[in-house]
Amino acid sequence: MQKLSFLLQNASKEQIESEISSRFAKNLEFFSTQNHKLYKELITPAKTYNLFFDDRGINIINLEEKSFVYPYIEGKSSMLDVHLSLAISPLNNPKWSVQNNALFLRKMDTDTFPITGESCNKMIEILDEMGGVGEFHLSSDFLPSTTLFGCLGGLFLEFLREEGMFFHSLLLFEEEIDFFRISCYFVDYEALFSQVSPHSCYLFVQNLVSKDIVRHYFETHKITNNFLRLQLSLYDSPKIASAKGIVYECYAQNSRGWGSFEDESKGFVNTLKNLHYPILQAPHRLDIPICVVGNGASLDHLLPFIKENHSKMIIFSCGTALKVLKANGISPDFQIEIERIDYLKGILQEAPLGDTTLLCGNMVNPNAIALAKEAYVFMRGGSGSSYLLEDNFILELSAPFVGNAGVALACVFGSDVILCGLDCGYIEGESKHAKGSFYGNEGKEIPKDAFEVRGNQDKRVFSTSIYSLSAKMMSLAISHYKPKTAINLGSGAYIDGSVSAKPMDFELKSKDKKTAIEQLKKHFLKREGELDKQAYLQELREFIQTLKAKLSAPLRSKKELFGRIDELNHLCFSCSATHPKIGVMIEGSVYHLLQNLMMCALHYPHNDISTLYLQCIEQINQALDKCVMKCSLICTC
Repeated sequence: MQKLSFLLQNASKEQIESEISSRFAKNLEFFSTQNHKLYKELITPAKTYNLFFDDRGINIINLEEKSFVYPYIEGKSSMLDVHLSLAISPLNNPKWSVQNNALFLRKMDTDTFPITGESCNKMIEILDEMGGVGEFHLSSDFLPSTTLFGCLGGLFLEFLREEGMFFHSLLLFEEEIDFFRISCYFVDYEALFSQVSPHSCYLFVQNLVSKDIVRHYFETHKITNNFLRLQLSLYDSPKIASAKGIVYECYAQNSRGWGSFEDESKGFVNTLKNLHYPILQAPHRLDIPICVVGNGASLDHLLPFIKENHSKMIIFSCGTALKVLKANGISPDFQIEIERIDYLKGILQEAPLGDTTLLCGNMVNPNAIALAKEAYVFMRGGSGSSYLLEDNFILELSAPFVGNAGVALACVFGSDVILCGLDCGYIEGESKHAKGSFYGNEGKEIPKDAFEVRGNQDKRVFSTSIYSLSAKMMSLAISHYKPKTAINLGSGAYIDGSVSAKPMDFELKSKDKKTAIEQLKKHFLKREGELDKQAYLQELREFIQTLKAKLSAPLRSKKELFGRIDELNHLCFSCSATHPKIGVMIEGSVYHLLQNLMMCALHYPHNDISTLYLQCIEQINQALDKCVMKCSLICTC
């Protein structure tokens, strides 16, 4: 095939018609085998928009209004010129938007992150010594994560492809099947897929936008799609706005919850000290609702409901909600904690914990647990040390906040779940937390990086990446553990899978609460036997060697680096899925180290990064060795 840009500017009308017809037939053949549903749509007649071609050039016509998408200037269609201009240096083209996750090359606190931080800081020093620059640099034939919201013919995409452009990853949204059909006259989609990293080209046409698929797009490229993202939108509509919102939310969620080896190793130490407590085993559902109480601003107006129904439901207080409840004369049945922090003991003393039974994650600071007159432990999913015990119940979907652990526990045990004060965001005109909480007097400002989300009641609610992640995890917990109903009484974010309600909308039946609490406690049992720490260490060493072997293979270009990082991302993801006690322990720091490596490479003003890469992976290898050494010391204590 001739290059499309040359053809459209120089060939006769007949030659152009022949060429684009051939391209359309080729695309039909491609989609007939790759996506038969899309193929069936493509062979239907145009309904609203169609390609229009006369002596004035190519254009898109609205069949209903008999109007054209691209204006005619001096008797010539502007469509070709618009797309030619869009194909010029996208990373430096003002018509494109370059977004990043507010990440900068800055040194880490080595007191908090002695291993991860030291390695990242030394990589930055290596970059400085080799002449790093303030702006990012990529070769002219390589684009990072690219998102297209409406291509209106897609000529620019084919122009870029024909010039040899390689897309690391590509999301393409086109809300009108007619628009996508028109693009099939120009874009060689089979060739385009070959110029995107494997399994990294995602097409959404018409009503096919899926948050789960977009989330997968970012999760499978957790590092390479986290920093730099190129975006273009050729038209706006409610569907496009919705697609943009989904992409932004998933992009924001992807940057959170990575963790670090330092945090995981602290949880490892605490877990080994906490294994003498009764541990949750094979839970069964109780015939009583469980009310999960968080410290969000909406708790203030729900306190009367909790007081009135205290005897008809088990009350889980999550984190700092304890102080608010006790200050208002409400004694929760269980206090939920998951924090590793050293000062948790002081927070519980101030509340005070008193006689309240403690239900806590395995990684909680032992000094805090020791305050409780009665304490039970659950193995909290998402933490590497939670998977140390074989054939043990793991409470998954219990991160990132203590409220998530409370919701997951309630979904496991409760006949029904009632959510109070789990706002997962900022309510317009209200403070972040309930009155009289541990956090004192707070302002009502909404953070600049917050985005509006669906509210559970009638108030405007704004979320951030971490709150959005929390809401997603609550929704997944409801879906996975399947209580009869999950009722959200709060004024914060809407939680998918829950029923939005107000206290006057329903009435709780009387229940034998005392017996239900006794039954709940019976699911926590003392464990027997010793951990095989040497087998654990051997698994860890083997995985570290696998990572180091993958890292040691030589590479030269930034394109190769992006691919290498995705391979290591997949390696960590697979290990965390199959051997979480190893994968989860190490993956957070590996992700941070690789992200720092990628950002150093982006700020290196040459495409040949072989020398920079060798020096940086030496630092990464040293960090990985220190992780093994740290775990060895923990296991011998």
